[in-house]
Amino acid sequence: MMFEMNFSKLVSKRRAYRKLKPFDVEPSIIKELVDIAKLAPSCDNKQPWRFVFIYDKEQLKEMNKAFYEQNRWVKNSSLLVGVFSKPDYDCRVENRDYYLFDTGIAVSYMMLRATEMGLVAHPTSYFDETKAKKILKIPEDMKLITILVMGKHAESGEIKLTPDQEQDELGRPKRFSIQYLSYLNNYLEEYEENKERYNQFLSK
Repeated sequence: MMFEMNFSKLVSKRRAYRKLKPFDVEPSIIKELVDIAKLAPSCDNKQPWRFVFIYDKEQLKEMNKAFYEQNRWVKNSSLLVGVFSKPDYDCRVENRDYYLFDTGIAVSYMMLRATEMGLVAHPTSYFDETKAKKILKIPEDMKLITILVMGKHAESGEIKLTPDQEQDELGRPKRFSIQYLSYLNNYLEEYEENKERYNQFLSK
């Protein structure tokens, strides 16, 4: 399955939609996602990320029980990806653990590849980690970092979203200004000015 898209356009197209419709999960799709994720950089090339792909219908129903109420929309997903790791799988340098950072890079690769393939890849955080790990048979010493929810984007959804979620479907949520996010040469000298920019951002 080959897809090509300008990188900037690809990043702009990526959206965390919640209105989803099913798609056929073929082995080639999973292979494409893993092949791109494994190219991500990591400290000393330790590659700390691990993925479990859930597409069996009964297993999906079981996994739905692990999501909190605000994520009930995941029931329309055809594919869930449990992303997990642990500190021992990656570098620890001067009290800095890199396993979360490096796994996040790999996940971003996977999300962009999914977008290029015409899929929505929505990372979630509102789930019961203990329950999800038990269903997926992930060892207790592993951290289930996120669960990617994948599907095709739908214009309407059978599951009612919250007003804020409905609004997010209409357009990309606001992003911080470049001036607030980035600093030249040092942080403190521009901090007060950027704090004012941030307050103006919130008031719009």
